[in-house]
Amino acid sequence: MLRFLNFVRTTFWIGLLTLIASTLTIVAVFQNNLKPTWKQVMTGDNISSELSSKETKAVQLSRNSAVKLMSMSMNIFSGVSTMSGTYFEANDRPYVMTVYHGIMGPCVLIVVTHADYRGQCKEYVVMDKYNDYVIMELAEKMPNRTPVRIPEDLPSGNEWKGSYSILNNIIYTGYPNTLGPLTLRGDVVGYNENEYLYVFSHAYGGASGSGVFSKQGKYIGYIVAIDVGSTDLGPDVLENIVIVAPTLNVDWAAISN
Repeated sequence: MLRFLNFVRTTFWIGLLTLIASTLTIVAVFQNNLKPTWKQVMTGDNISSELSSKETKAVQLSRNSAVKLMSMSMNIFSGVSTMSGTYFEANDRPYVMTVYHGIMGPCVLIVVTHADYRGQCKEYVVMDKYNDYVIMELAEKMPNRTPVRIPEDLPSGNEWKGSYSILNNIIYTGYPNTLGPLTLRGDVVGYNENEYLYVFSHAYGGASGSGVFSKQGKYIGYIVAIDVGSTDLGPDVLENIVIVAPTLNVDWAAISN
């Protein structure tokens, strides 16, 4: 009798587990055959499964920290400058870094946007014309952005040299031609005498200020320009040679106090 009860009990549990497994399989098959909504397609975690876990993390950090900026001049006839930037936090305070050459007027006339959110510049903390960058503090944290952490997300020690090594892979997200955010890949291919990097990728107007990340997820630079070549017909823009300024030369001490 005891052997029979054990047999019934074992059969019951096997049957129950089989039923649960079958149900989960059916549910998974059903869900996999459902068409996603466009909102689901656009989620931040919809990243190619062919990337490594480190590259996926780098793409997420790049996309989730990218912002678009609009700068206006006090002169109403000067128009509006649009550029890209990187949202970061240091000492629990919100900042954005972008290019100096895109700034047209005072801090109060800058709007930092992503999706439907609009942030306001509180003050310029650093304005470096030579290295072509501006660090501005925001009036409040951006609720829909994941910040780069300074200094945690910067390279350290020998990581700096490796980040700028020839054919090292990079990732950046920006708003070229006010489109985006668009995420692109590239490779470090050389250097120039002004301590800038040449990166083989693509960029267009509006991409200036985009944060550049190594595939290890370190914030290593920002886009400042694209190269211009010379032909028999005159100047020719080379959209695939992107000039990147290294964050190695940024005065991070200005926001660490």
